[in-house]
Amino acid sequence: MSKTMTRNGTFDILTYKGVEMDIQRLFSKNAIQDEKGQIYFDFFDQDGGVVDKEVLSLYRSKCASYGISILNISETTRSVFVSDSYASLIFFVNQYKARIAFEEAGFMVVGAKFDEDLLKKSLEEIHAKSKVNTVFSSSILGRVMDCKIQDLIHKRNCSYRLSNGSIHLKNLKTEKDSVEPITSFSLRAYCISQGVLQTVRTFKPRKKGAESFYQLNKQVKEDLE
Repeated sequence: MSKTMTRNGTFDILTYKGVEMDIQRLFSKNAIQDEKGQIYFDFFDQDGGVVDKEVLSLYRSKCASYGISILNISETTRSVFVSDSYASLIFFVNQYKARIAFEEAGFMVVGAKFDEDLLKKSLEEIHAKSKVNTVFSSSILGRVMDCKIQDLIHKRNCSYRLSNGSIHLKNLKTEKDSVEPITSFSLRAYCISQGVLQTVRTFKPRKKGAESFYQLNKQVKEDLE
């Protein structure tokens, strides 16, 4: 596959979709586009080797399955945003840019297989006072991933099982069980059921029919056209 370098860290697709140039450059470290304009984001294993890629083209997005991709994590990081999609994370940041202190912000994108060891190691490297935010989809899988991030931060070992329209939760250390309807399940509901303090903030699209910020941007673009 032939690849071309981007112009000053910007991408034609993202420009077309309304993403500001500075935000494109922010996410350009692990990204490159090919001669067709498709963007490829590299994902890495614990040794720093490339194990997968997320692909963003004009009309679709294919998430990575394996590895993790990290940007701007350092001792000065005070706000970390975790997602499973570069596309959704970029469109989220573009929408919420006025509320993000970029000089203190770091980003993690994990593959769909959700490698807990990679995530745990990465989360342990951020400053103890850093605020962790999640940018997963509003699907039930995305809501469970919100909870898994909270679990990893606080070293909790919980299982999640879907059955008969409900989420069955179990703390594998205390054996505490609870059942929550899928329709109302969230990190907040999980924390209440388990009697723990919610420390992770979640971000979800507020428009009906859009599960992710990638879908939200796509809907808005179509509405304008």
